[in-house]
Amino acid sequence: MKFSLISDMHVDFPQNKTPYDKLEKNVIVAGDTSNGLLGLKFLNKLRNKGFNVFAVDGNHEHYSNVSQNRDVYETIDKFREIFPNETNMDGVRVAGCNGWYTVTGAMSWVSYQNDHANIFGKEPVSDAERVNYLAFQDYMHLKDLLDNSPDPLLIVTHTAPCEETLDPRFAGSFSNEWYFNPFMYRLLEKYSHKILAWCHGHTHARSQAIVHGVPVYCNPRGYPNENPEWEPLTIEIEIKEA
Repeated sequence: MKFSLISDMHVDFPQNKTPYDKLEKNVIVAGDTSNGLLGLKFLNKLRNKGFNVFAVDGNHEHYSNVSQNRDVYETIDKFREIFPNETNMDGVRVAGCNGWYTVTGAMSWVSYQNDHANIFGKEPVSDAERVNYLAFQDYMHLKDLLDNSPDPLLIVTHTAPCEETLDPRFAGSFSNEWYFNPFMYRLLEKYSHKILAWCHGHTHARSQAIVHGVPVYCNPRGYPNENPEWEPLTIEIEIKEA
């Protein structure tokens, strides 16, 4: 099965024209299409052009939560009304979710990240606890799917499931913890025989690695002029028996 992987399109910023001609029929979008739910217009446009689209929300889909008085779950529900967290692409079962990340230092997170103010906007420690809970919830969701699926899955999250595909420019940085979900690594270890590949975004740096035998891909466009040579990544996978 062939598909194109894109993420972090940030279409609410002035960007170069999306290279629709380089997209495969199947398109996986690993979050951060825009701030708030405005990106749903772009995702629906892809569908209207005839593409088979699977998409997950990223942290930026939640950036209107505070201003529009929505909580995380309301935003997730609105997103999934149009893009459910499971689908079938040419015989391949695809499943995904945001993934989130974990926070060990609430005050550092609040100082260096915009997520706290735009997504939660309450008290730093309690908001950090909410993020950690979301990260664990998404891990449990994917674990349950892998436990009960008779078929291998193509997994999509916004955050990385491992450190191997983080941007090497920031190796050793304390901020790396806000780009991957450490719980997900357990899934790569335990369910490698049931994961066809894992796609993510969030890092704004293209990368790929083999982790416990699972191909992990990341192909984010990012902000204007951040990745000027960016284009969709075509991936072809073979179905393997669970």
